[in-house]
Amino acid sequence: MTTRHGCCNPPSSPRCASRDWGDAVPERKETAAIVREAIARLPDQYREVLVLRDIEERDTSEAAALLGTTPNAVKVRLHRARQALRTLLDREFND
Repeated sequence: MTTRHGCCNPPSSPRCASRDWGDAVPERKETAAIVREAIARLPDQYREVLVLRDIEERDTSEAAALLGTTPNAVKVRLHRARQALRTLLDREFND
């Protein structure tokens, strides 16, 4: 079985059979903690839209209504939020 990101769960295919799954869970928890910390460091308007769209999986119109703004503003903020998050994570993982 594969996740939506193309990674497979513990070895169900020959491609993944060589992976050492013993370290996968702690590594994944550490990565999740780093991502949560990076999201927390985003400016409020970016964090709010990112959480609504990418974590709570709300659609653009619903996020706009909750934020009291237009769908286009949500799209722009989300794009900027993802760019800012990517920058923060690049620093974290590439240093």
